[in-house]
Amino acid sequence: MTEIALVADLHGNWPATEAVHRDIQSRGIQKIWCLGDVVGKGPSSDRTFDWARENCEFILRGNWDEGVGKMQFPRDQFYYDQLGEERLRILEELPLERVCWVSGRKMRLFHGRPIMPEPYFVQEAYETLAPYFEPDYRIVGYADVHRQGVRLIGFGNMLFNTGSVGNAFGVAQAQYAILRGEIDCREERLLDITMVNVPYDKEQAIRDTREAGKRGLVNADLFEKELRTGVYARGTGRVINAL
Repeated sequence: MTEIALVADLHGNWPATEAVHRDIQSRGIQKIWCLGDVVGKGPSSDRTFDWARENCEFILRGNWDEGVGKMQFPRDQFYYDQLGEERLRILEELPLERVCWVSGRKMRLFHGRPIMPEPYFVQEAYETLAPYFEPDYRIVGYADVHRQGVRLIGFGNMLFNTGSVGNAFGVAQAQYAILRGEIDCREERLLDITMVNVPYDKEQAIRDTREAGKRGLVNADLFEKELRTGVYARGTGRVINAL
């Protein structure tokens, strides 16, 4: 039996990332897989990027990783300056997905966007989510919406969302998931997915955000609000309405 910590959406929140790291260590988990968005939104993208590179067996490319890595938006100059050319190059080249077998099930992992056209919660209509299991995946794991969840799709197919380490919605703590199973095993065996919520030094994260706001972090006030409330604060749309 192998235990794997599945982390995602660190979003430059260093105190939350530290807390998750300590929790993973306290459980004796040796493997960490990252489903993307290690940068953006928060004040310490350089530190969360470096942590992921040092501790995760692989990192998948999320929508923020892609946008920042490709320097798509002039308003994100704070991140470009903080990360530097080498980190930006690595972000742009991260893979989009990972496929493996676990306890007899073929599993697909990705961030969400850019593979998904928009953020989808696990409660979306069957017709919206079923295509991500084609042609023969039994488990699909993703992140992006910053809200944990597990759901059965069809007959025996499992969908799960890891939640967010650094910018969680629903529960304003640091979120990640633990996968237990036999990796690279084609025979059906025990499989378990546990959702974890970890308290962290939120006030330090807010202090970091305010200081970065003085140095050019865009929407620092909105990020602070999200950290305090666990509610999406950037516009009015289906993401907010679905929470």
